[in-house]
Amino acid sequence: MGIFNKGAYKPIPADFRTLGILSLQELSKFQDKFKIYDTDTTINSIRDAIVANYLGFDLLNFDKHGFDAKKSKKNEFLEIKECSVSSKRLGGTWSDTNEEKAKAFSDKRLFTAVAIWKGASDLQFIIYGQHKGLGKYLLERVISVQNSSTRSTQNVGIEKLIKDYGFNVVCPPDKEKELILQLIINYKRNLAEYVKLSNIKRIQDF
Repeated sequence: MGIFNKGAYKPIPADFRTLGILSLQELSKFQDKFKIYDTDTTINSIRDAIVANYLGFDLLNFDKHGFDAKKSKKNEFLEIKECSVSSKRLGGTWSDTNEEKAKAFSDKRLFTAVAIWKGASDLQFIIYGQHKGLGKYLLERVISVQNSSTRSTQNVGIEKLIKDYGFNVVCPPDKEKELILQLIINYKRNLAEYVKLSNIKRIQDF
């Protein structure tokens, strides 16, 4: 069977185990302090808090329902998607979206951020904005699989968010605009027409 010929098996270095245990122990201390015991949820919540804070959303949602963050002084919400810079396709994934949630992305109260990360904690840049066309697109995709056994999962690339929906590219405080521009152009050369140093936003702009 071909499946037994797949994979890249290598010896496990001793420091991989020892340093890994130390890292997990530190994470466990954090989980105990904030009583978040699901590890995926813990990491996602930390990342969401970083992105939300940068974009001016000061309330984080610790429930599994609803959006990821909210402003305390305005009725504005934020949905945050995460993506690794090493992925072949940069963008956000909407899993198990229903009609109600899809329609919400056409509402002026809801903003979307796609955060591009290198490793666990190194935020490269954020794609941020809102457009009723995003909600329309998601709704069309949800409806298209309603009468089938297919799960409603939509992938929206950063190129679509930038070109079709006018989303902004946002530079984290510890990064240079030149680096972000190079990352984006290396990913999709035709985005050079839409993303320039002059229109990459800083955190201070929000």
